[in-house]
Amino acid sequence: MNPIGTEYRAHRRAATHARLQEQRQQPLPAWLATRTARRALALLPAATFASGVLAATVGDFDLGLVACATAPVSYALTVLRRATRMLGDAQENLLDEREISDRDHAYRRGFRLTLSLLGVLAVLAVLDNLLAQEAGVQLLKTSGWPVLVVATSLTATMLPAAALAWSWREPVLESHEFDQ
Repeated sequence: MNPIGTEYRAHRRAATHARLQEQRQQPLPAWLATRTARRALALLPAATFASGVLAATVGDFDLGLVACATAPVSYALTVLRRATRMLGDAQENLLDEREISDRDHAYRRGFRLTLSLLGVLAVLAVLDNLLAQEAGVQLLKTSGWPVLVVATSLTATMLPAAALAWSWREPVLESHEFDQ
């Protein structure tokens, strides 16, 4: 084992923990601090998937434009993570029991949503195949499937953070007023 590499990794890990803790302590912007705003942001994955379905049904859609869609989706994912004070990225030793429970519950919900999303994609594939064989009609043209798969992948990356933003509760700060 390389002792220099071990020290370097330990130093990087400590720096990452400190940076994450600092980010978590920063106050949220006013527009992001309300439960309504977090719930509205949590609907972004649905909009991403709906946009992908729409783009896929249009047909002849350039995959380069789909690649450009990753930038707003990445920004939306960053905002979702920020709305929950980076709770999904924090290690357990930086969280209290309530935060760990909230995160784990949201991730279970996000996993179920991801499975549901993949189920919808499978149903669309079967339905498209059946319609093509029986009626000669396709829901999606051949060029639409890559667009839909990319939209599904982008949506799936957002779902755990969206589930966390939907159910996350701001911690109640302890007040010293009750001590008096």
